[in-house]
Amino acid sequence: MANIVVDKSLIEGIAKENNKAYFDKVNEKISVILTNSIELLSKQIPYISTKNVVLQPCNETLSGAVTDNSVFHFLLGVENAQLELNTAKINTFWRNLKKRLKYAWQNRRKKKKKKIEKEKKIDLDISKYNLYNLLDDLFESIRQYLSETSIISQEDNIIYIVGKDDFGLNTKIKIEICFYSNECFKFFISKKKGYKKLDFSCRLRCLHEKICEAGPNFVKILKIFNVLFYYANQEMPNAIFMESVLYNVPDVLYEEKNIYNTFIKIVNYLTLKPINNFKSINDLSLKLYEDEMLGSSQQIGFLKMLRMIANKK
Repeated sequence: MANIVVDKSLIEGIAKENNKAYFDKVNEKISVILTNSIELLSKQIPYISTKNVVLQPCNETLSGAVTDNSVFHFLLGVENAQLELNTAKINTFWRNLKKRLKYAWQNRRKKKKKKIEKEKKIDLDISKYNLYNLLDDLFESIRQYLSETSIISQEDNIIYIVGKDDFGLNTKIKIEICFYSNECFKFFISKKKGYKKLDFSCRLRCLHEKICEAGPNFVKILKIFNVLFYYANQEMPNAIFMESVLYNVPDVLYEEKNIYNTFIKIVNYLTLKPINNFKSINDLSLKLYEDEMLGSSQQIGFLKMLRMIANKK
């Protein structure tokens, strides 16, 4: 990657980028496509309807600090006890570690043929139908609502979409299928380990409170740090990790009207503070190193980013 000069011009340029229209377009479009796809499936599959699914943004799409390198990552939680039970009967989470991949699908079919496929009946065994069967059927349903320039792929419990005309050039979308109950998203690991749960309530509350107290500079700085982390590591940061770091920064440091001055003050603060002791925005009872949702390598990547800033600013 080319050398990046971290100066006032770069920081102000990132902060001024207004991608709200693009952000709203992608969110609205994926919501419409999923609604139509689920409504189509609900006519043949009793386990799913628009009333028992929850679509949850889960990375920087949650805060709005989206950059050009962001993937629009969503959790699609299905609330159905029987489907959970059927899925738990599977020997392993990865279907005996056999990875399934359908990709580079490009629709070249005529509308008439597309209509015929929509009307095709699904062979459904209620007693055996599980989350992965639903994933297959949802994959087939979603692709009917994409244009011929979009690419859709499937691996494990995730559907990937790379859009062009549908969402914008090179827009990447990741839809992770899981269960949902009692306001928690549930990922089936194995019969022995059961389910791994993810509750968004604390994170949502903390983000709302921080934005209210620190002001709009919080999201701007979050976006700036996301971009700089990518420059330093060639990958986007774990969203919960970066939100947690900036959540622990005192509100007063976000009050500068000049965004570059705000950035410098926060960088200096973080350079002096041991972030390992910061609280996780995902669970305030845990420190960063204690929360498994934050990723084990994030602090190394963050320190690399700080070194890059120190060398270039």
